Parts: sequence; C-alpha cells; structure tokens
Amino acid sequence: MKITANQLTLLRVALLPLPYFLIYGSTYSRIISLVIFTILGITDYLDGLMARRDGVTKLGKMLDPIADKIFITVCFIPLVDLKILPLWIVWPIFLREFLVTELRAVLQREGKELPVMELGKIKTTIQMIVAGLVLMIATFPGKTVVASLLCGAVTATLFLAAALYYKEGSLSPRFRWALGLLGLGLVVRLLFNDQTTILVYGLAMLALTLASGFEYVRRGLPICLKNGPLAVGRLLLAMAVPMVALVLVPHVSRSSTILVILILTAEFTSQGLDMWFSRSCNPFSLETKVYFIFPAALFCAGAAYLLGYGAKPAFLWSALFLSFVYVVAQTFCLVRTRAG
Repeated sequence: MKITANQLTLLRVALLPLPYFLIYGSTYSRIISLVIFTILGITDYLDGLMARRDGVTKLGKMLDPIADKIFITVCFIPLVDLKILPLWIVWPIFLREFLVTELRAVLQREGKELPVMELGKIKTTIQMIVAGLVLMIATFPGKTVVASLLCGAVTATLFLAAALYYKEGSLSPRFRWALGLLGLGLVVRLLFNDQTTILVYGLAMLALTLASGFEYVRRGLPICLKNGPLAVGRLLLAMAVPMVALVLVPHVSRSSTILVILILTAEFTSQGLDMWFSRSCNPFSLETKVYFIFPAALFCAGAAYLLGYGAKPAFLWSALFLSFVYVVAQTFCLVRTRAG
C-alpha cells in the first residue's frame, strides 16, 4: 500500500508521545528519545518531498504546519520542565507561533495573502536541531560528544555542498543557512561551557524565530489596530489560554505538563482549522473560543481556589476540556460543510 504525505504527517504526530516519555528516563532512554526525535524530524522532510511529487492537497497544507508546531511543543516543554532551557527563551517562541497564525488569519479575512518567507521555512528545522543539541548537552556534559557530532556534520555538509555546487553551479539558501549555522554551532560549543552554550543556542534560535515572524507582524498588526479595540482584544484573548498554560509549566507537577502539551496541541489544531474557516468568515469558528473558553477556564480556576482545591490544575484541566470540545465542534462543522 502506498503511503501518502498526509499519512506520514499523521504518523509523525501519533509517535511523538514515545520520545516525550523517554526524555524523563535514564541516559539510555534519552539516547533512544533523541534517535526517535531525529527519525521523526526526517519524516518532516520526507513528507514535503512526497507532497511535491504527488501534489500538495488542501488537507496537507493545513496538517503539516500543525504537525510541526506539535513537534516543537513536545520537544521544548520537557526541556523547560527539566530546567534545561529557561522559560523566558521558550515562551516568546510560542508567542510568535500563535501571534503569527492569528495575524495571518486577520490578513486572510481582509483578502490579503502573505507568502511564507524563506526564514520561516527553515525556522522549524532550526528549532528541531537546537532542541536536539540542547538535550545532548544535558545528557552528555562536556564538549566531546556534541563537538564531535557537529564536526562530523560540518564535514559531511561541506562535501555535500561541494558536490551540489559542482553539479548545479549554486547552493540553495537553505543549504547555505545549514552550513553557516552548523559552523557557528561548532564554534560556540568549543568556546563555552555547557550552560553558556545552551543559552547561546537558545538565544540564537529565539532571534531567528522572532525574525521569521517580523513581516507578518508588520503587515498584520496595523490592520488589527485599525479595526479597533475589540479586534485587539480578540487577538489577545485568542492567545490567552496557551500562553497562560505555558507560564504554569515551572509551577505545576510533571504530570500536569502533559496537560500543557495537550492544550497547546488543541490550540494549534484549532488555529489551523480557524485558518480554513476564515476564508468564509464562519462566525462560530472565529468568535466562540475568544469569548468563552478563556473566561470559562479562569472561572473554573477561581472556583477551585475558593473551594480549597488547586487553581492551577483546575485551570489546565478546564482549558484542556474546553479546547478539545471546541476542536471537535470545529471538525464536525468542517465535515458538515464539506459534505454540504
């Protein structure tokens, strides 16, 4: 049976819980987790090749970015939970993801399309590589393992670059980015200690991630501001649930971090469906989450606090339940619309 690009994308998401749980285990478990993450990361490249070969579908255009964001979520939440990466580096990365998607929806509803920038295309790959390198440094302290890996990667990339340049006479922007970043990563690893290297990698990733969203913010934010305070409030409320949930990661139990991952998964899925619906400005899809889910989750948290229960777990559980109900309702609406 022939596997399609969309099936490979769904398989990547379905297998993500396995490396997530292995991160919390022994050194051998982390090694296995790294191997699985690497294989799943490669499938992201493979399903792109398959889509270009067989033709890109509307479903694939929606699924692939959602799968990439879920992949990054599963990579970074454990790193924050294990105190390997600080929250102040990871939180703005997710803010960029949610903000850019919301602003793209704003532009789309205004009848304007903004093509994906080259840096945006390689952003997820950079995030995957940095997450892997950071986890390797935490698993194998010292310079030997990571520096050796990067040295081998740089050498292999140089040989491949020479072969491609000889064959085609030029190198793609992505290839030049990869070569430059690998070389820079090797220099950083050789110069600094473990903690400083992790911070430099994290800050470099953060800078590239924010830069990749600049054009969306520059084009979309003025339109949002022009539409008045209600539009700005809607934009903020649309991002409130996942961003508040992220803030709670260092302050809840390890089992509760799974709730944060599931909330972000639901919210990324919801945004993907919102982008689909925004072409027709479906009122249910555009407004229900903004005016109901976050206030309801806050109400549940406040009620739990007054009754003597934990407000933070109550917020996470209620937000998760409401977010998944919303996604199910969106999916049902989408199926009904397509059937009609």
